[in-house]
Amino acid sequence: MGKRNRLLALLLFLFIVANGIVYYLNLINKDQRISIALEQSLNELRTHYEILLHNQKITADAARMSTVEMPQVIEILTKVQNSSSQEKEKLRKQLYSLLKLKYQILKNKGVLQYQFILPNNESFLRMHKPSKFGDNLKDVRADFRYTNKTHKPIRGFVQGRVAHGFRNVYPIFDKNGKYLAAFEISFSSELFQKSLTQISKIHAHFLVDKHIFDSKEWFLDDHLSTYFECAENNKYMLALNKTHTKKKCIVDNKKNLSPIREDIIKNMKKGKEFALYFSHDDNYTWMISFLPVKDLSDTKVLAWLVSYKKSAFIDTTLRGGAIISIAFFGLFMLLLYFIYKQYIIQEKLKEEHTLLDSIINLTDDIMFITNFDTVTFSNKKFKDFFNVENEEQFNETLHKNILGTFVHSDGYLYDVTPDENTTFVQLVENTPVQNRVVCILDQTLNPKAFKISLTKIVKSVRDDYLVTLSDITTIKEREKEIQEKAYIDELTQIYNRSKFDKLAEDELLRDIRYKRDLSITIIDIDHFKNFNDTYGHLIGDEVLIMLAEYINNHVRDTDTFARWGGEEFVILFPETKKDIAVIVCEKLRVGIEQLSHPLAGGITVSFGVTQYQKNDTLKTMFKRCDDALYKAKENGRNMVCSN
Repeated sequence: MGKRNRLLALLLFLFIVANGIVYYLNLINKDQRISIALEQSLNELRTHYEILLHNQKITADAARMSTVEMPQVIEILTKVQNSSSQEKEKLRKQLYSLLKLKYQILKNKGVLQYQFILPNNESFLRMHKPSKFGDNLKDVRADFRYTNKTHKPIRGFVQGRVAHGFRNVYPIFDKNGKYLAAFEISFSSELFQKSLTQISKIHAHFLVDKHIFDSKEWFLDDHLSTYFECAENNKYMLALNKTHTKKKCIVDNKKNLSPIREDIIKNMKKGKEFALYFSHDDNYTWMISFLPVKDLSDTKVLAWLVSYKKSAFIDTTLRGGAIISIAFFGLFMLLLYFIYKQYIIQEKLKEEHTLLDSIINLTDDIMFITNFDTVTFSNKKFKDFFNVENEEQFNETLHKNILGTFVHSDGYLYDVTPDENTTFVQLVENTPVQNRVVCILDQTLNPKAFKISLTKIVKSVRDDYLVTLSDITTIKEREKEIQEKAYIDELTQIYNRSKFDKLAEDELLRDIRYKRDLSITIIDIDHFKNFNDTYGHLIGDEVLIMLAEYINNHVRDTDTFARWGGEEFVILFPETKKDIAVIVCEKLRVGIEQLSHPLAGGITVSFGVTQYQKNDTLKTMFKRCDDALYKAKENGRNMVCSN
């Protein structure tokens, strides 16, 4: 009796220690997984913010270039330096008339303010409000003071007299280098809310410090922004509109954010980016990320860009952590129970096996035992995923080919190995742990990404392995989205050179292996420099976009179309002979010749075409393509030449 009590005491001690260790490890793992998810959300917001800032910079720089390259603008600003009030009024009207159409175009691109400030900080012309001029902005706008003093450009988030926004202020000089004026292109902070919410599908708030403006409303032509105290921090204001309603963004959020509001306020005081999560009244877990927007000196936070995003990953982590704790609690209870009972009665072994099976079925991972011909054991998650009742039904469907479930796709492992002597097991073992990922179609034929783990079954006569598949679909989809953005040309929204090089290398290897035809063409816009010199880079960009859209809509889905650089584009024609590629290019040439830009007029292009030849590399193929393109230009342009 004493021995049994000592055993019970020892087992109870081990039970407490083991559950404590599991709880601690599970807590660390949960915090790490949630931290990763929050960091990814913050990175995503930061990336979109930087993209929007970059796009604004491109638009502002293009607008500056197209403005200062107009001789009439420089002429007017030169005359105004020593003009009387009446002469200034006349020159102001001339400048407004000259730039009115350009300003309307820029407004469609999100430009809010387009104005000229004289060297003495006197407002000469506000394109958004031409009737207001002559006021001195020295004490209102630090960016104008800086440019008028240093004659250097400056950009950043700045508060004006009645409005705040992202400002770009440039110096303007005459042809002799004499400083004439400061020139502003600015964008409203509300543009970030609109762009992130409507284009990037990220619900975003732009919170502005109460102290940087005096009123809750400000008007600009037909623009009205109504600011209210935000739900995140009562020291900041939020602009409301059709997509950002008071009920959703303030009333409901005050309730949902109440458990973490103190953490939000405390972190905002630090002035550094951060991310938190909270339970929403829709029973989902949401991530909220904060990016600080600082003043020109990069010292004081004037505003915050905030994003809200649902997180099924954190939901799963929180629920999964509880399930794991409960499962291990039950597991240890069962193990201790069976250890205690096994020296009393052997008949309990069968019950132990049954209970262990039920515990395995609690895991979120798909688990099964196979020799990669047939499956001999699987958990409930496996049967639910493949919609089978038992292993026999699954084996009959797959015809002794378990690897047939893995989808053939780049970035995933499947049953194609580097050589015939390499098995799938060896392929997995030779792959870095972080890249051991397979893709499987679920019952609705949607691809799911799984981390694969193989464990050799000891004393198995069939050479069996325990296969564990952990669902990482959400992470892989996010990685794929980020990767795809890196391969898209920002201006034309088609593939860039990096993506084309990768696809071309893969297609060349297939061409060599299977002896299929492969053709390539280089496309160059004729006299493109004239468009930029005559109409400015903004119009040049519109010509590039127009051409890219036309070609992209008139090539096959199997062809690869990309921007090669500048005004050059390339097309990869798989399984296509050169003479067919020449015919396709000729049709494209004729169609492009019919295009017309509203301002720049018609355009023409020249094509250089070649086909893969034995022992070719991409370098040698592009050399022949380039030679053919040169021949087309030498012979008068607007033609297709092959080599």
